[in-house]
Amino acid sequence: TVYLDARAAFPATRLVLKNVENGEMILLDVSAGDGKIVREPVKLVYQGTVSTASSAGQPDDSASGGTRQTREPDKAAKPKVAVLNGPVPVVLTRYAAQTLYAPLRTVEPVAGIHALPLRLPARLTALYPAAPLEMTPLAAWALGEYSVVALKVRNPRSQKIVLDPRVLSGQFISATFQHRWLGEAGRPEDTTTLYLVIKGRPESAFPAEPVYRREAH
Repeated sequence: TVYLDARAAFPATRLVLKNVENGEMILLDVSAGDGKIVREPVKLVYQGTVSTASSAGQPDDSASGGTRQTREPDKAAKPKVAVLNGPVPVVLTRYAAQTLYAPLRTVEPVAGIHALPLRLPARLTALYPAAPLEMTPLAAWALGEYSVVALKVRNPRSQKIVLDPRVLSGQFISATFQHRWLGEAGRPEDTTTLYLVIKGRPESAFPAEPVYRREAH
């Protein structure tokens, strides 16, 4: 169910809606004018047969006055290859951001993506040498030979820090901060997330952490 309430007049605007159950895209052209306060309910009416994806050989058609037909599975058909809606680093970064920030029901499923165990230090101190940021691993996912690692980034200083992915140490395909800057410590904006895309094993792309030895007295 979608409720639209116009607070001011606006010209015809196209909305793109997605059915989270079957992935169907719905386009709506809406507009609002001055002086009209009657709320108009809208119904989506499908004419003819509407088909959705289902397992081979299982009917999944609904029609207005039509009949269901069972389609025999094609034994010679080759398995379909998942088509990505962008380069792999972009798809991985978007999936990680949606998984961490968006409601789970709105996360766009991507065939082939799976979670990875984290084999990184609990704190990463050598990754951003330009500032003493507190960086801790959150989660990781992989798709083919690529993987993305999400890191929690916190500013411990009492001053604003502008983030620059170019100063990161390591071997990464791409690096994306959720926000471009961090506020001073203790404020809600003192924390963000960093997404690092790696080719190969994630732990091999990060710089080695310094080893501190205590001197004997």
